[in-house]
Amino acid sequence: MLKKEKCRIGMQRLIFSACLLCMLASHSSLWALDLTESFQIHGFTSQGYLNSSKNNFLSDSRGGTFEFTDVGLNANLSLHEELRIGGQLFYRNLGNYSEDQISIDWAMIDYQPFDFFGLKIGKVKMPIGLYNENRDSDFLQPMIFLPQSIYDETRRDTYLAYLGAGMYGNFTMGSSGDCSYHLFLGETDFPSDSVQLASLEDSAISQIIRNNTLPPNKQDPALPEFFDSVERKSDTLYGGALLYDSAVIRGLRLGASFLHAEFKTYVNDSAVQSGETTIHGKFVLSAEYSWRNLVFVSEYNETDRTATMFGKVSLDGPTQAWYGMINYTPFESWTFSVLYDEFYLLKHDKDGLSRLQGPPYTAWRKDFGIGVRWEINDFWVAKAEYHWIDGAAMKMAHFNPDGLARYWSYGAARISFAF
Repeated sequence: MLKKEKCRIGMQRLIFSACLLCMLASHSSLWALDLTESFQIHGFTSQGYLNSSKNNFLSDSRGGTFEFTDVGLNANLSLHEELRIGGQLFYRNLGNYSEDQISIDWAMIDYQPFDFFGLKIGKVKMPIGLYNENRDSDFLQPMIFLPQSIYDETRRDTYLAYLGAGMYGNFTMGSSGDCSYHLFLGETDFPSDSVQLASLEDSAISQIIRNNTLPPNKQDPALPEFFDSVERKSDTLYGGALLYDSAVIRGLRLGASFLHAEFKTYVNDSAVQSGETTIHGKFVLSAEYSWRNLVFVSEYNETDRTATMFGKVSLDGPTQAWYGMINYTPFESWTFSVLYDEFYLLKHDKDGLSRLQGPPYTAWRKDFGIGVRWEINDFWVAKAEYHWIDGAAMKMAHFNPDGLARYWSYGAARISFAF
């Protein structure tokens, strides 16, 4: 009965999404007429299908699911040539992730008196890698999912934007090209339905249960006797990014981004923190080269972090990740992509031999994927892709409480509308 009910709800959402897509398409030209030079409204909606084998991916995807819906609506108002305000509302249904909730993706005041200097204040998109700031635009991305080693979908709600202030600008380097920068300071948030918070809850419950099974004289007094709730708060966050567009080698873009962050964990509404995670340094090095109808992209990432929980170190050391992707556009509206993507939970233990929380293969994830993108017209785009995976790192245990397989695969298809 439960499975039938989930299927019924999934079908209702699919029908709702289809109706919304049709409604947007029928009124897109009318809405465009209402826009002015100083006030603009744009939006997007997409409906997808996700199916995986052996492991669930981001949802209960084994056997297939239509619970793969995104809707966004954004507005921008120019108060002056140098001053504008804007924001975006976002709805996502991806299994139990952000289910039936509307959130504020970003909302900011943007003041730029000079090309080389501007200020952004509010909830501002975080400049991590080449694509984090436009990760939700299907029309700008060749595949449905960005490479997960750098743009982990389970961390989207935390690393999409920062709450604070940023300084940015761009300047010319003469005949060498142009360079842009973005420096920021603030904090981030952890929504109550985020995968990160749910994974943290799983870990806390497991430790409390394990502690309670020990003899009283061997139990750790730092752990509570029961679990009620968990909360994670952002303490310190700052970073920056540089992006260079070469005029010497046409089509070449080089980027570097950095992030430092500290998060504190509180269990059972205690005023005393139960754990802490410090990202000593997260950096991403990026390169993109466009030549004729080919685009070559590669990014490299390391994240050095330390995590403690109930007075014990649970994770210490840097991750390592990289990917390479080739996009080929033989015709104006068709793009074919090939991706290879690697992630290691610990750079110095790629074989997972020191991992005690699970099988060694939960310490890495290697992804080979292929995809196709069809830009139907100025408003519609359709995509499909398939991935073969070795390894089960990156929050996979949360979606697979009954165990993980080393070798698995997943496919996805999605159609999107934007105006």
